[in-house]
Amino acid sequence: MSRLRLRIGPVVQNAEDVRRRVERELPQHTGLMSLASGVATAARDAEHVAHRLRRPFGLHRLPAAFLALALILLLIWIYMLFFRTTTLKVALPDRDFQALKSRMSQDNRVQIQFTEEIVPGSREAIEKVEQGEADLGFVQGGLNIPVDLPRLETPNPEVIFWFLRDSVKDLGSVRTILTSTKGAGSHTVVQSFLKAWKREGKVNFVHDWKQLTKDDNSYEIPDDIDAVFVVKDPSDSQTLLAADRLADAGFRLASPDIGARVAQLEYLSPHVVPVGYLRSIPMFPSEAVSTYTVKTYLIARKGMTPRMLAAASHLLDGQHASMSDGRYEPNLDKASELFQGVDAFLGIIINLVLAFLALTGLEMMAYRKRFHELNSLVSLISIHQSSKDVLGVTDPSIRRDHLLYLSLCSDLLGLVSMIGGYYTQENSSLLFSGLPEIIHQRCDGLKINIQLKILHATINTEAFRPAGAAVAAATVTPATP
Repeated sequence: MSRLRLRIGPVVQNAEDVRRRVERELPQHTGLMSLASGVATAARDAEHVAHRLRRPFGLHRLPAAFLALALILLLIWIYMLFFRTTTLKVALPDRDFQALKSRMSQDNRVQIQFTEEIVPGSREAIEKVEQGEADLGFVQGGLNIPVDLPRLETPNPEVIFWFLRDSVKDLGSVRTILTSTKGAGSHTVVQSFLKAWKREGKVNFVHDWKQLTKDDNSYEIPDDIDAVFVVKDPSDSQTLLAADRLADAGFRLASPDIGARVAQLEYLSPHVVPVGYLRSIPMFPSEAVSTYTVKTYLIARKGMTPRMLAAASHLLDGQHASMSDGRYEPNLDKASELFQGVDAFLGIIINLVLAFLALTGLEMMAYRKRFHELNSLVSLISIHQSSKDVLGVTDPSIRRDHLLYLSLCSDLLGLVSMIGGYYTQENSSLLFSGLPEIIHQRCDGLKINIQLKILHATINTEAFRPAGAAVAAATVTPATP
């Protein structure tokens, strides 16, 4: 079934018919003839406006386009905030941070993807983040981290382990130190310590820590190794394995004390290794040893969005959720947060509605002139029909002219009302302005008034005259000049 629509062509034709009828039957009423011409002109203008409305671009498209765009952006914002899964590529060092992988909190909105190759150390992690091959990287303190890379201190610092051979009595006797990969975190930290001890350039390095931690126990510690300096995670099984071998090889855990110079190295914090921390039977160390923890950082590449940085900042919040985390305890703070969220959401909706109405009002300015013209036509028709009463008119020709005049005025009001309805049909946003409703109400009210006047023609006023007045009217004769 085809949709019923008002066509403006017949309205123009009817207005022309009314004009020709006035010209033919009431030629003396030029005012009514000009009114009919004005209604026909208004109908033609409405047809031209309708053609412009069918164009894909124009002022009339702004409210609908804005509303659609606002809704799309709102849905995208909701998706990005609540549903989108962020994939973060992490450069994870081989041995220094093996435990971090299992400690990462699993957020259903964040997917962790590790680089194809596990990086050897912190220096390589920095390079991958700088080159954009990874979004995040774990870096040990002591390295030169570029200042333009965002960073976050992790809650799991590493511990400095300073092993001395039993035959070495003081720092001045240390000639060769076994440490981790050259240029990696442990190597750079020990260089800072040697500088603080004023032993810089007087010590040789052997970078055999990886061989020391192999499970096959094939590596033998050379006799010329005086000390071992590493920065490691004490919970790493390979760190504990190396500590066992060093203890069996005659090394003791010593304190790498640098005194007040610790304040110059912002990544260090005092720490105490308790008795039996690395091995229980026999206890190793045999007494508590003062040492330092080295801060570790989660660094991010440049250009990451605030949401990605926020997601990355929560990666190390914790692995398991507590049952108490989800309990609801109503208090003033939580109630305030709830109402602030509701207020923010309602503010977005209200702003969208206000912007839509503002654009609708902007569009109304384009139609205001058209409706003012229709309103003026209604006012002119009202003025013209006001003097055409038929009540008490006894002359048949005058009565006929007045009835025809009133009937044509009623037809013109119907055409004006249809023109207003045609504007509303072609642009439904006009309903928000109330202008079409004003035209319809004025036309309907005036048509009722005209119909009442036409009904007055059926009233016989002679029946209500006094009898004496009727006789006198019948006997009066014109005076002779």
